[in-house]
Amino acid sequence: MTSLPTLLISFAVIGVIFTALTMWAKKTEKPLLSFLQHFCGVWFVFSGLVKAVDPIGTAYKMEEYFAQFHLTFVGLNNAFSGLAPMFPFLAGYSTGFSIFMIVLEIVLGVMLILGYKRKLTAWLFFLIVLFFTFLTGFTFLTGYVPSEANFFDFAKWGPYIKTQMRVTDCGCFGDFIKLDPRVSFFKDVFLLAPAIIFLVFSRKMHLLFTERGRNVMVGASVVISLLFCYRNTYMDLPIVDFRPFKVGTDVRTRKDIEAEARSNVQITGWILENKNTGEVKTFMEPEAGKITYYKTFKKEDGWGVKDQIKNEPFIEKDGQKIPITESKISELAIEDLNNNEVTEDLLQEEGYTLMIVAYHLDGEQVSEKVVLRDTLYAFDTLRITPDSFQVTRRITSIEPTEKMEQVFKPEAAYADIFRDEVNPLATAAAAAGWKVMAVVTYADKENVPDFSQQVGANYPFYVGDDKLLKTIIRAKPGIVVWKDGKVIAMYHHRHLPSFESIQK
Repeated sequence: MTSLPTLLISFAVIGVIFTALTMWAKKTEKPLLSFLQHFCGVWFVFSGLVKAVDPIGTAYKMEEYFAQFHLTFVGLNNAFSGLAPMFPFLAGYSTGFSIFMIVLEIVLGVMLILGYKRKLTAWLFFLIVLFFTFLTGFTFLTGYVPSEANFFDFAKWGPYIKTQMRVTDCGCFGDFIKLDPRVSFFKDVFLLAPAIIFLVFSRKMHLLFTERGRNVMVGASVVISLLFCYRNTYMDLPIVDFRPFKVGTDVRTRKDIEAEARSNVQITGWILENKNTGEVKTFMEPEAGKITYYKTFKKEDGWGVKDQIKNEPFIEKDGQKIPITESKISELAIEDLNNNEVTEDLLQEEGYTLMIVAYHLDGEQVSEKVVLRDTLYAFDTLRITPDSFQVTRRITSIEPTEKMEQVFKPEAAYADIFRDEVNPLATAAAAAGWKVMAVVTYADKENVPDFSQQVGANYPFYVGDDKLLKTIIRAKPGIVVWKDGKVIAMYHHRHLPSFESIQK
C-alpha cells in the first residue's frame, strides 16, 4: 500500500527531473528554489487530483469539521459563541466549498510549476498551507482535549490520546491514503517552510513558457479540473474508487477478518489521573491483557483510570501477526423498521441482491388536510326469551370530519427518479428472483411509510447510519448489486442500465 514517505520520494524525484529540464532550458538561476516550486507544485496537483475523483468525500470531511467547530464555539461562554450558528450554515454548502478548494489546489500546483504570477502564487500558497495547518492542527490537538472538555479549556488539556480526536483524519489525500492527524499536522508545518521561502524570494521564482502560454495552461487547468470535479460529483460515480465498499470487495470475508483482528486488541497500558492532585501518569503493563496498574497507583491515594492504551488490531497467519486496519466495513449495520438487525442476513444471502441506497430522502414534512368519516351507531335491545336479550348495533349516520396531519412529501424531481428509474429496475429484479431492498438513514425512518407510498415503492425499506451509506456509494439514490456478500456492481441514478444489461 502507498505510504506518505513513498509519495514524498516520488514527488522529490519528479521535482528533480523537472528542475533538470528547467535548468537545461536556462529558465532558472536558483535551482533549489526551482526544485521547491516543482516539488510543491507536483504535491498540490496530485493531492488535488486524488480528491477530485471524489469531491463528495471531501465535502463530507468538511461537514465533519463544521460540526466540530459548531460544538466547540457553542460551548464557549464569551462573545465567540455567536460564531456557532455560522458553521451549520456553511455545512449546507460543503459540496461547493469542496469543489472550490480542490480546483484551487490543482490550479495552484500548476501555477507553482509554471511560475505564473509569482507574487500572487506565493501568497495563495502561503495562505492555503496556513489554512490547512489550522485544520490539521485543530484535529491533532483535540487529542489532548478530554471528550468532556471544550477545546479552549486549556487548563483541562491532558496527555495525548488518539481516541479523543474529534476528526479521525484530515482528508488531505481523500480516501487514497488515510493519514494520522498528527502526521498531517507536521506535514503542513513542513510545507510552511517553502511557503515562506516563496514569499521572500517570489521575484527569483522561475518562469516557464511565455506569458500567453502560462495564461492558457492555467486557464485550461481551471476548466478541466472544474469539469472533472463536476463529473465525479453530480453526473456519475467517482471515476476511481478508493473506498472500502468498492466493486469487487468481499464484504462478508473482510468483515470477519476485521472482527477477528478487533478481538485480538488488548490493553497494553493506562492513562491514570490523580483526583486529589490532578497529576496524570502513563503506566504500561508488563504483559498485554494483564491488569497490574492498581498495585502501583492505588485507588486510596486518589488514582483512577482516565483512558486505556491498546495495541493495534491484527490477525495471526502462519505464525505471523498481520496488522489489519479497520474500515467502515466493521461498522456495517443495517436494521429493519422494527429495529431488528439484518446485517448478517444480507451478507449471508445466497444469490443476487439489489440494494437501493438513499442516505437522504429529499422532501419535507407538510400539514395536510385529511377527511375522516365518523360513524355514529345506535344500539337496539331485543328480547329473545323471557330471560335473555340481544343487543344489535345499527349505523345511524356517517359524518365527514376534517383533520390536519403531518405528512412527508418527497421533492418532485427526487420522487420521479424512483418512479421512472429505480422502481422499474427493482420490479424486474424481483421478478427474476433477486432480493430487493432499499436502505435509508435512521433520520428518515419515520418518513419511509409516506415516501414509499407516494413513490410506489413495492420493496422493503431498511435503515443504516448516514456516514455508512455515504461511504458505500456516492449517489442519492444509488444502486449496489451484491452476490454472496460481495459487491459486484454500482450505478449512479443518472446512469441506470436496464435490468437485462445488469444480468449480462
